[in-house]
Amino acid sequence: MTRKRPLILALDVTERCNLKCVMCHFSTVDRLPFPPYDSYDANMPVDLFERIASEYFPRAQRVALGCAAEPLMHPRFAELLAIAARHRVPDLWFPTNLIPLTEKTADAIARAGVRTVAISIDGTTRETYERIRIGATWTRLHEKLRMLRGVRRRMIFTWMQANRGELREVPAFAQSIGVAELDVRYVSPTDGVDNTAQFITPDDDAKRELELTARDAVRRGIRLTSFPELETAHPRSLFARAQRRLWRMRAGLDTREQREYAKREREQGCGYPGAHYVIRASGAAFPCVYFEQPLEGDTLQRLLMGLRDGAPIGNCATCAIRRDAMYRPPLSS
Repeated sequence: MTRKRPLILALDVTERCNLKCVMCHFSTVDRLPFPPYDSYDANMPVDLFERIASEYFPRAQRVALGCAAEPLMHPRFAELLAIAARHRVPDLWFPTNLIPLTEKTADAIARAGVRTVAISIDGTTRETYERIRIGATWTRLHEKLRMLRGVRRRMIFTWMQANRGELREVPAFAQSIGVAELDVRYVSPTDGVDNTAQFITPDDDAKRELELTARDAVRRGIRLTSFPELETAHPRSLFARAQRRLWRMRAGLDTREQREYAKREREQGCGYPGAHYVIRASGAAFPCVYFEQPLEGDTLQRLLMGLRDGAPIGNCATCAIRRDAMYRPPLSS
């Protein structure tokens, strides 16, 4: 059955961030422009956002008002929320480090019917958090958490060498700050910064830690919105497979949307193009966060044809997500 709202969108409403996190491109730059590079401002103009919202939001099941930068840095973010609210997107959300939050914006988030605010918190202790998230403080984070009212909280935890020993503490910490959903991810290669020293090898020891963490989170009633692959072997018996399926459904790792993604992946070599769109602050649209060429003319058709024919165009030819991603791409971004 075809969805009435088949699209999943992510918008970068700004090209700026307020922090210098050790694993991030913003550790070395103040602005992250994307092609075409003719935008005179780092923030998406409100009238451009309104045009995009009018065209795409009525057909979108999910809209993220942030992707590669910090959306709360947009000086008129409260106005963008009010525009988005008019289109009644079923799953309106955004990722953030939360530090720029003001009382005015917190009120606007509640009025707009934002379903989820996903907060990047890469440490369960003051020392680890402040060592990774340069420019933020533990005290200020908790001040901002108290401002955030009437909205579901998701915690994003990027697992890396700098917080290697804190993964198992994440579920208890998440529960203590009112988190309903958990997004755990490995640190990934990032243009413009050498973060390879932070990589964690997804071996059996790492997967065991991930499994213990996932099961602890689910026992606490926390849903997993995305998570690295945590299994070292799949069960063989019918009963064990059924148990595994039921647990994954309860955990949030087996949903209709994930099955639809997998179906597109089997049919066309990648589950993103045609259903997922990333729109940068300049208004340029991309088929995913990895593709480097804006969608112009017949680019999408050539992209889909290349994937189906085994001759992908552009950087699709070298994209690891198509074949052997460390974990299933988070479908909320």
